[in-house]
Amino acid sequence: GIVYPSRRPEMGTPATGPMGMCTSVVAQTPDGHIWHGRNMDWNLPLNLRSLYVDVEFTKANKTLYVGTSLIGYVGVFSGMRPNGFSFSMDARDCGGDIIPNLLEMLFAGAALPTQHARKVLEDGADYDHGIELFTSGKLANPVYYIVGGVSAGQGAVISRDRNDGGDVWRLNATETNGWYRLETNYDHWKPVPSYDDRRTPGYKNMEALGSAGVNGDSLLTVMKTWPTFNPHTDYTGIFSAGTNVYQSAYWSD
Repeated sequence: GIVYPSRRPEMGTPATGPMGMCTSVVAQTPDGHIWHGRNMDWNLPLNLRSLYVDVEFTKANKTLYVGTSLIGYVGVFSGMRPNGFSFSMDARDCGGDIIPNLLEMLFAGAALPTQHARKVLEDGADYDHGIELFTSGKLANPVYYIVGGVSAGQGAVISRDRNDGGDVWRLNATETNGWYRLETNYDHWKPVPSYDDRRTPGYKNMEALGSAGVNGDSLLTVMKTWPTFNPHTDYTGIFSAGTNVYQSAYWSD
C-alpha cells in the first residue's frame, strides 16, 4: 500500500502521548458534498503496518466496493461503496471484554464488527440502506460506525451495542456546527476522560476549518494534527463516496 513518511518529526508530534484507539470525522461542505476522514491508532509495529492493504471487490467486472484490511484478514476497517457510502469504525468500550465477545460469537452467531462491515458494503445499495444494515445484526463487541454518504445530510456516527442499533448521531445543518460529526472512542453524549481528550482539540480544529474549508486536503491536515494524529496512529484515510475518492496509507516510523 501507499506509505506516508515518519509518524512524528514532520508534524512535530511528541514521541509519547495518550493511548488512542482511532478518530473518525464526517463533514459536509456548503454545497452538500460529504468528506470522511479516519485515523487508526492501534500502534502496530512497522512489520504489521506494512500489511495494510486496500482491496477492490468486484462483481460482473465492476467495482462493488473497496476496503482497507490487513493481508490475510477477512474483515475491513474502513471501506467505500462508490456513489453509495463510506464507513470507518472506532473502538467502543475498549472493544468490550474478550470472554463475552467470544460467547456472543459462539452461542449467538455474532459477527466481528469488521466482518459485519464487509457484509454491509456487499449488500448496502445506498447510504440509507447502509445505515439500516449497520444498525442491525448481532455484533461480538460494541463499536462506533462512522458513515458518510453522497449528498447533504448523509453522515452519521452509530454507537452500536452488541445486539441493538444503539444511537445514531446524524449531520444536522440546522444545529450549530452540525455540519460535521467527529468521533473518538467515547459516547458523544458523555464527557471524555481527561487522560484521553482527543475530542476537544478535534472539535476545535474542525470548527477552525469551517464547512466552507472542507475538502480532501484540508481534512487530511486535520487528521495529521496532534492529538488526532499521535504516536499510536498507524494509518490515515480520506474518502468521498460521491466523487469516488478513496485514499489510504500507513505511516512509517
